Amino acid sequence: LSNHSSQRRSLKKKNVIMSALQNRCQTLAASILKEMTIFDTKRLEEKDDTKQEEEEDVRAHVLRACKVVEHESTKIGVLFSKQGEVLREEVSNSALDSFHVSLIAFTAYVNAALVNENYDIDCHRKQVKSLGEAVLRASASLIEAVGKRKENVRNLTASVWEQCKSAEKTMPRDGKDAVGKALMTHCRFIKDAKREIEEMLLTEGEEGFKKEDGEKVEDDFGEEIVREEIKVVDREVLGKAKVTIECTFAFLKALVVPLISNSKASNFSKSRKERATALNEIEKKCKEMRSAVDEIICEAMPPSDADVLASEAKKLKDAAEDMMKRVEEVLTGRDDTKDDDGMNHVDAAKKALAGVQSACDKM
Repeated sequence: LSNHSSQRRSLKKKNVIMSALQNRCQTLAASILKEMTIFDTKRLEEKDDTKQEEEEDVRAHVLRACKVVEHESTKIGVLFSKQGEVLREEVSNSALDSFHVSLIAFTAYVNAALVNENYDIDCHRKQVKSLGEAVLRASASLIEAVGKRKENVRNLTASVWEQCKSAEKTMPRDGKDAVGKALMTHCRFIKDAKREIEEMLLTEGEEGFKKEDGEKVEDDFGEEIVREEIKVVDREVLGKAKVTIECTFAFLKALVVPLISNSKASNFSKSRKERATALNEIEKKCKEMRSAVDEIICEAMPPSDADVLASEAKKLKDAAEDMMKRVEEVLTGRDDTKDDDGMNHVDAAKKALAGVQSACDKM
């Protein structure tokens, strides 16, 4: 009877501890997710552009904070991954507190990165905010699993590691680097589009050809079309689209590489606001080009609409011309001194732009 009573007391104590842990983790997970709202805080004051003050390397702080979060999440994974094992309350609370503190520090440094001199670079803000939210979401999921004593604690711990490693890898050095990353993403999309339309134009006997002439296939809307019709009726349209996309990729390649590598891209303007405006506009126009390319590929497939193709080609052409103007301002420095290297890049890009203009006109 004494042993039975002792077991009941032990079971009751275990249930109390488990219930307390579940409540604690539920509250903590909600708190972690709530901390993301700080990333939407607007800057209250503008910095004085005339002062060249040395700023803390907030990026380095974010990277160090990532490593601490990763380390503390490992403790959580080790302590709570064993099913059926109940930790002493002080042990579990200590581990959870340490993990939470590491996330508070991480959140603070990410927010500092958002409100530093790169605040006005839209894609810098998006990239930093995105990596910050990804780490916090993964951490909240881990804590929820701990509270509910789920079996995937170890996997969710690995997810926190993965997001921390990703943050360390993708955290932009500055606004210019953020713009460069965004531009490269757009360029990769257009390169993939180029490869996609090349595959559409393959003929029988060529490497990569998969469908036989006359075979019925489905388009993006589930409608049956015959491959022979694509080859005979729309091959000219697809060919024009292919040339347009090839010229677009060549143009962006001529612009993006020198823009990312040119040191003047970070200090060409007289003010931070002017620099941010130029870089934001460059990324915006590149995104518009990417969108137009996507629409051109979709519309080039039967049944195609010539008016829609012409409209998207004009959007592509206008965006390329606007982007050229902005990048020229950056690469030439907008000052009284001549930058021969920048001018060489501009001349090459203008030749590539002529190709885009000609191809779009023929669409």
